[in-house]
Amino acid sequence: MNACLKALSGAGALVFRNNTGSGWAGKSFGLTSGQVYRAKGGERVVLDARPLKAGLCTGSSDIIGGTPVVVTPDMVGSTVLVFTAVEVKDGTGRPTKEQANFVEVVRKSGGLAAFARSADEALAAISMPGDKNVDASKRR
Repeated sequence: MNACLKALSGAGALVFRNNTGSGWAGKSFGLTSGQVYRAKGGERVVLDARPLKAGLCTGSSDIIGGTPVVVTPDMVGSTVLVFTAVEVKDGTGRPTKEQANFVEVVRKSGGLAAFARSADEALAAISMPGDKNVDASKRR
C-alpha cells in the first residue's frame, strides 16, 4: 500500500489512504435486562451505544484523490474529472488548521475546494473558471 501511495504521489497524483471499517470504541460488553454491572473506577459508560463506522464509505477504494490533467486541444469536448472538496460550516464554525491546509493543497493541485455555509456557496465553489452565470438549479 505504501509503495503504491509513494508511486502515485511521485507521479504527481494527490492521493490519500482511505481506511474503512467499523467497531466499538473501548471495551464492549452486553447486559441483559435487570443485570447489574459494578464499576471498578475509571470506566466510561456509553448508553444506547452504536457502532462507529469509519472511512469514506463502504466499498470505497483504499486510495482516493485526484490527478492533475492538462487539457489539450484534442481533448475538447471530453469530460475531465476534477477533484472537489467542500467543507460545510454552520453558524460561526471555523475551519481547523488541518481543514484549511487540505483545501489549500487541493486548490494548489488544480482541484476545486472551498468552505461553504450554504448551498449557494457550495455551488459557487464548483464553478469552473470561465463558467458564466451558473444556473444553480441544474447543478443540484
